[in-house]
Amino acid sequence: MKAHTILLAGLLGAATLPASAATDIERTCLTAAETRIVVRENKLTDPGTAQRTAAAQAHAEALRARLCRWNEDYVYEITLLSRDGKVMQVNVRAADGTLAGPRKDR
Repeated sequence: MKAHTILLAGLLGAATLPASAATDIERTCLTAAETRIVVRENKLTDPGTAQRTAAAQAHAEALRARLCRWNEDYVYEITLLSRDGKVMQVNVRAADGTLAGPRKDR
């Protein structure tokens, strides 16, 4: 259940969860330099591969990838531009390169 709370908080934003659940979530995003080090040291999926995976799944163009740590897990928050001009965010698990949850439109 806790893993679902973490995922939902990342996808929906902590403000939509009860206060008790929001305090359980620790989300920290890394700089580009920190990302390179963490990817190398932890043998994570590289940002380019994560962007291609997300773009292919959503039939969209990847605009940006940001590596964030959600409690104990690393997740890429990838911003995409769909063919109809909508901007959306997809989350990809950095450990294995799989989608971490449903897309979120902005």
